[in-house]
Amino acid sequence: ALLLAISVILKVYLGIPVSFLGNLAKDINLSPAIIMLCGITMGPLMGGLVGGLTDIVATLIRPMGAYVPWFTLTNILIGVIPALFYRKKDVKEYKFGKCLLVSVVEQTVCSALLNNILLISLYGFPIEVAFFRAIGSYISAALYAAILYLLLNRTKSIFDKIK
Repeated sequence: ALLLAISVILKVYLGIPVSFLGNLAKDINLSPAIIMLCGITMGPLMGGLVGGLTDIVATLIRPMGAYVPWFTLTNILIGVIPALFYRKKDVKEYKFGKCLLVSVVEQTVCSALLNNILLISLYGFPIEVAFFRAIGSYISAALYAAILYLLLNRTKSIFDKIK
């Protein structure tokens, strides 16, 4: 519940909308790092649940258009994909390289591919905007990896007690 609350606050109140060619190209926020943290530390079910609920609650608080369940699915994947890279009991130490790999894979699947496909097919987004979003996804991936690495190593002892 705490990770869900943090994720919603980061998405709704601390997000930075970025426009490109007159369209809202990307909403930069740090909620994916928290959702990935949840997936890695608590497993794919909890990660997916926090990801999906983050999208639903954020849409209720600050709607940015009509609710589209397909975007909730991509948010669920933000919590599920990183969990597949880590077996909870086998982790003794988190490495930055693996955090970066996890973040790049998650951003490629969820943001650069699925969200762009949805935006192009549902709203007719120009390809240029989708390309800009894809580049932004990889910049965000590096930021998420750094935050994820710090959070995982700082909170490892806390989450080890929960397991």
